[in-house]
Parts: sequence; structure tokens; C-alpha cells
Amino acid sequence: MIGRHVVRMAIRIGIVGCGKIATRHLEAYKRIGKCEVVAVCDVDRDRAKIIADKFNSVAFTSFERILERKDIDAIDVCVPTDVHHSIILRALDCGKHVFCEKPLTHRLEYALEIEEKRKETGNIIQVGFLYRFHPSFQKLQEILKNNIIGKPYFALFRIGGRGGHKLWKHKRNRGGGAIFEMMVHMLDLAYVCFGDFVEANNLYSETILKRRIVEGREMSVDAEDFILARLKSKSDVQVFCEADIITPSYMNLVEVHGDNGSYFGSILHFLPSVIYCVEPRGLYNEGINILEYPFVDLIEKELEYFLDTLYGKVNHLNSVEESIKILEIIQDLNSKKTFEGTSNL
Repeated sequence: MIGRHVVRMAIRIGIVGCGKIATRHLEAYKRIGKCEVVAVCDVDRDRAKIIADKFNSVAFTSFERILERKDIDAIDVCVPTDVHHSIILRALDCGKHVFCEKPLTHRLEYALEIEEKRKETGNIIQVGFLYRFHPSFQKLQEILKNNIIGKPYFALFRIGGRGGHKLWKHKRNRGGGAIFEMMVHMLDLAYVCFGDFVEANNLYSETILKRRIVEGREMSVDAEDFILARLKSKSDVQVFCEADIITPSYMNLVEVHGDNGSYFGSILHFLPSVIYCVEPRGLYNEGINILEYPFVDLIEKELEYFLDTLYGKVNHLNSVEESIKILEIIQDLNSKKTFEGTSNL
């Protein structure tokens, strides 16, 4: 490597963790090309072996074995949130670049440590904030930049799903729950659109379903599965953000309202994006302008961007700095709870 960029003909990747998301990453890398996944690891030896055989890689049960390999340029972290911190620090010490599934970590102090180490090593870290790669939300950024809907003053961000298939995703002490599983995506997107926030209030959060089916069994959970937050940006935009892991079918929508109109968009390919203009601006007519987007594999998009960053083809995302800002917001949300529900479901 020269500086922070990789100069091999093909970047060589090691995957840490062999769960569901790791398989999706491996499939995406295979479609993208530009790299070779040479090793995978998981504490479950059999699982690691199955994944390695399927994708023509070498299997390990310790991530240290991957970090020891001089021929690996970057690692892809696909393990539970509570162990991200230790793995990333070791990877940076070993000279590896890092792609990490969101969130970077569940503690602000851990993120600050990672940022210090990143600055020390100069290596690249990208966090899996994949919503920013969707064309509907890239269009939103374009609309805001070009003042199509005028000065924004109010926005709604909504994301919901049925929750993770692993128990740790529903345990508070392991970084599970609606905030870290879902809301981080909307907080990242809101930050991209509106910049820094000066206020963050937790209007309502609760564990609505205290027992639920996880991994085929009914289990007790303690992480919040619903949260409604109010944020205020430095540019005086009021943002309401709702996230949950109790919606039976995945749901996402974003509304932004300005003094010349509104924008509605979603990651869901069956929902149109709508630009409403009070007065015509740019390419958009007065009234409703409808945009249609096909399904987009956002994992493929974000991983290709990561690879292109390593090759020096695109600008590096400031994922750690932005993760720190998001964790500061989450810290405020956890300390400024306006109302806490009492559901016994």
C-alpha cells in the first residue's frame, strides 16, 4: 500500500463474522468484482467452514488469524455491535482498512477511541450507512442544494421493521434495540441533509413487545423497540424521527417541507418519490412531479464505494466523525426522555 490507498490489482478482503449480513456482503463482493475475499472467520467453526467453502475462501475461528495475514488489505466487520470497538482497534493496529456494519459502536467513548486510532494510522474506515446511496435520497440532497422546495423548515423520517433474527439485536447491553438497529440510518440521513443538530429530545420510547419470537423461540427482550425523537438543526429545521422493530413488514419514508414545496421519498421501490412545487423551479413544474426508481441493492452500492475509496477513485466518507455526531445525538436522546410508556404486551 502507498499512503492510504491500495495499489494491488485486486483488493484482498477478510470477513469477520459469518452471519446473515456477511453472506449478503460476500454475494455483493462477488457481483462487484474489484476484490477477492480470501478469508472469513466466526466463533462457530462449522458456520465459518460452510461460508468459506461456498465462497472459495479460507476459514478461521479467530479474527486475529485474519489480521496476521499480510496479504489482506481490509476487513469487513459483520459481528454484534458490542464487539466492533475491539476488532476495529486491532485491525487499525495491524494496518488494515475497515468496513464496519452500522453502527460503528454503541458507546460514544469507544467511537472517540476509534477516531484517535484512525488519525494515528491514516487508514480508511467506512460505516454501513447505506441509505445515503439510494437514488431517492441522493435526489433529496440535490433538491435541497438547488433550493427547489425553498428553505426547509420541517421533516419526518420513518423507518420500521420486524426486528433482527438474533437475540443480541433485542438486548440493550449488547447495542440492540430500535435506536441502534434502525434509527441510526435516519439520523445519518438527517445529518447528511441538514448538518449539525443543536437539540435532540426523546419524545417517547418503549419496549412494546417484551416477549417476541427470535430464532424460532419466544424470548424476553429489554431493548426499546419503538422511539419517537424530535431534533432541531442549526439551520432551524424541525425533524421528527420515528424508528421501530415491531412493524411486521419493512417500512421507510422521508418527508421534507420547505417554503416552496415538499419532497417525499422512500427506499421502497414500489413507492414513488414526489416533488411538489408551489412555484416551478429548475426542471420541476408547479404542482406534483413524480419520480420512479427501481429496486437498488444498497449493500452492493456501499461496498463498491468502499472499494473505490481504497483505490483512490472517490472521496472518503467521514464515517467515524459522522458516527460520533450520531452517538452524541443518541446520548442526548437517552438522557432527555420526555415520556416513557408502560406497555405490558
